[in-house]
Amino acid sequence: MLYPSTIISAPSVLLVDVPVPLRGDGLGLGRYYAMILETSHEQAEAERLLNLPRPGPVAPDFFDHRPSALVSDNVLISRYEPPTTGWPWLIVCRWPDSYVSLVQDIPGCSMARGRYTTEMFTTADDAEAHSVLLLEQLAGHGELAVRMISAETLAPAGTA
Repeated sequence: MLYPSTIISAPSVLLVDVPVPLRGDGLGLGRYYAMILETSHEQAEAERLLNLPRPGPVAPDFFDHRPSALVSDNVLISRYEPPTTGWPWLIVCRWPDSYVSLVQDIPGCSMARGRYTTEMFTTADDAEAHSVLLLEQLAGHGELAVRMISAETLAPAGTA
């Protein structure tokens, strides 16, 4: 299931619902694998790779070890609503260099592309509570400036 980016600086996420026999604790909500896609080219590449015939199951970690091409000095927290009923809410964080080592030291935390963390939630309320907790934790590391961006707050296409 594709969770498209709502702003140019945030990635799209291709969420794979892993077959039941292969599910486990290392997956989001015990069943989902998130692929962080930064460009439309990567999206097409991911879809092509997932559709290749294989002799058996293969981990879809094609992009996990590829370095991020997006650069920022700021933490970007992106909230993705489920594209359709039955899929989870996502909170994807892109961490700048100054935070990567802090995040990597958290037990059980893994980073895709050396920069992203992904959390999944079954309800909007749980995703919101996690976002608030995350902001509180970030505030403990210094002054925090927050700017909320959503599709509704962006200017319509063709305006500046």
